[in-house]
Amino acid sequence: MDKTRILTGLVLAVMMLVLILSLSTFWMAVVLLVFFLEAANEWAVLTGLSDWWKRSLYLVCIFAFAVIAWESIRWSADWVVIVIGCIWWLFATALLWLWQPSWDRILMQKWMRWAAPLALIPAWTALVLLHRYDPWLMVYLVALAALADSAAYFVGKRYGMHKMAPALSPGKTWEGAMGEWAMGLIMAIIGAFAFVDDSGLWRSAFVGVVMMTTFVSIGGDLFESLLKRVAGVKDSGHVLPGHGGALDRLDSHLAAAPIFLLGMWLLGGHIQ
Repeated sequence: MDKTRILTGLVLAVMMLVLILSLSTFWMAVVLLVFFLEAANEWAVLTGLSDWWKRSLYLVCIFAFAVIAWESIRWSADWVVIVIGCIWWLFATALLWLWQPSWDRILMQKWMRWAAPLALIPAWTALVLLHRYDPWLMVYLVALAALADSAAYFVGKRYGMHKMAPALSPGKTWEGAMGEWAMGLIMAIIGAFAFVDDSGLWRSAFVGVVMMTTFVSIGGDLFESLLKRVAGVKDSGHVLPGHGGALDRLDSHLAAAPIFLLGMWLLGGHIQ
């Protein structure tokens, strides 16, 4: 399984690098939207939409939200979508702390079904905006989330003893989280020298943004674990060998992308 996971990860990494650096922002948005719609389809299944026609209507709604978000970019109102995404993840984090296994599963599924646009669309919009601003920033964010997630997986598997959230995800440990944060710090230092002008203050601010991004990405991972826990399944799908579904691969990006983009906006002209 580890070999399959690594091989699939390498193939995805090469494909994403080629696509990000070769496609225009419009076509990059289209490619991402296809992947996000597959994630939305898995989200629908996890929340109890088993009939194909119900899932089809659900995906039409998600697509419509994506069109609205695209128009917000054209009319320079994209900040609204990103702020909504950031607010959503604050709420979702509180939900993760409050959730109890005794909560009614059917009610949870119905409620979480309509949380998909709040999680998926701001993340898609943030990735599109990063690509428009600088494709290498998008490469950096994708690499950050993927490497931090891999560090958490392998460190947790080798050294994990203290469960982080046993009711949500028995496999996640504090040791794995520390491995993720360590990888995030390494990537933050690399990014600070690669993307920020020659200023110790703003490079430190960049490191702070990346560490915050790494921290909130765990929230995205745990929220998807909550979706799967409520649905009673291990993986969201089976389209990616060794990784599960598209949603399994996107989970940490969902929370990370809006926060990272907001941080880049705050750094403004100090990004090279």
